[in-house]
Amino acid sequence: MASDRADIQGDELPPGSILCGGQYTIDQYLNAGGFGVTYLARDSLGRRVVIKECFPSAMCFRANQTVRVRSQGNAVEFEAILELFEKEARALASLQHPYIVGVHQYFRDNETAYMAMDFVEGRTLLDIIETDPARLTPDAVKTLLSQLLQAVNYIHRHDILHRDISPDNILIDDDNLPVLIDFGAAREDATRVSRVLSKILTVKDGYSPQEFYMAGSDQVYASDLYALAATFHHVLSGRAPASSHSRMAAAARDKPDPLTPLGRIEGYDAAFIAAINTCLNLFPKERLQTAEAWQGTIDEELRKKKLIQAAARDQNLDQTVAKLVKDFFKDFQPKRANADSESKTKAGAASQSTPNGQARLVPALLAPSQEFGLDEDAFAADLDDDLDAVEQQIGCAGPGEDVPLQPIEKMRLKYMKPEKPEPEPEEEPKSPILFGWIGRFGRPAQTEGKSDHGDDQAEEMA
Repeated sequence: MASDRADIQGDELPPGSILCGGQYTIDQYLNAGGFGVTYLARDSLGRRVVIKECFPSAMCFRANQTVRVRSQGNAVEFEAILELFEKEARALASLQHPYIVGVHQYFRDNETAYMAMDFVEGRTLLDIIETDPARLTPDAVKTLLSQLLQAVNYIHRHDILHRDISPDNILIDDDNLPVLIDFGAAREDATRVSRVLSKILTVKDGYSPQEFYMAGSDQVYASDLYALAATFHHVLSGRAPASSHSRMAAAARDKPDPLTPLGRIEGYDAAFIAAINTCLNLFPKERLQTAEAWQGTIDEELRKKKLIQAAARDQNLDQTVAKLVKDFFKDFQPKRANADSESKTKAGAASQSTPNGQARLVPALLAPSQEFGLDEDAFAADLDDDLDAVEQQIGCAGPGEDVPLQPIEKMRLKYMKPEKPEPEPEEEPKSPILFGWIGRFGRPAQTEGKSDHGDDQAEEMA
């Protein structure tokens, strides 16, 4: 046992340690954080894999290979953290995307939890920025951002936040393809279930949005977009951006923002730069809300396609409006021009339906307007008045109420050009008994009858 302790340096497992019943062998230590340790290992077939161990050093220590809590008071919290670790492993294992690291196994050993992940041969984006910036040409950067937006959109559709996007958590393989690694969602959840771990900041200055600094604040998809925008601000400017915490403090004191927005950069269009600056807004509501929206903003081909679709919609709308206007004016005829035809149509019908289904009584006298030499305009007007009076008598419309108009009639009234006022024809005195067209037809008939009767009497006297 003493020899075992001598082999262990610090809290990490030594090379040669066996895990999962001999299925994995540790080759070397890679890195550690406040919540876990990462190793390079080999599986039983000799393939290289990455092993992540749940090891919250604030509450744990290692006795030989076994992980122990420092105090029994932390035992319940540690068990809760192991459950969160398993939850994250299972969630990540469900993600199948070329730009997201694959998780293919979760297991328990040494009184703690582990996950086995794909090993990606390549360099971190941070390493490339610092040692080989010439590799990041405008075309390479545009392609890289588009690929990462696809990955972020994919994890957001599965209702998962990465919470730790930064240049050191983006691997670039030998084919220049990016891979997102080291999700931080489980770490954030762990700080909420443990008083000990709540003292550990789960933020990364320069890349974490301001809502990650405040306990209990809403963390949304736009939070990951801020971190991605900060990453590419670093790519284009060559230096890490000011932390959102210091920016928030400056805003509270009404001082200038310590983060300088990106200006015009050769090789990048204005939309590409503007999208990064927009996603670096302090407040989530002022950023682009989804990775898909960001992708649509910077993708030139997609922008052209959307513009063509919008133009097609506008053209279709113009054609529809033009057709409606044409149909309207085709149906529209001036009232005066249609007076004759309408009067003939009304007078020619023996009866017609009313809105309440009752028969509308119309005498079958039509030609007398011409027969007796009447003014047809006045005839049509009187005919309308008489028909309205009949409708009131039979209950089609109440006194003073208009008969409902059809939609086309309403449009005609609305858009009909006002007619020039014409002098009203002098009305002939109406019979006290017969009114309207009845009187008009009755009076000539009575006059004619009287004249004939008088002639007969004159002949008899002669």
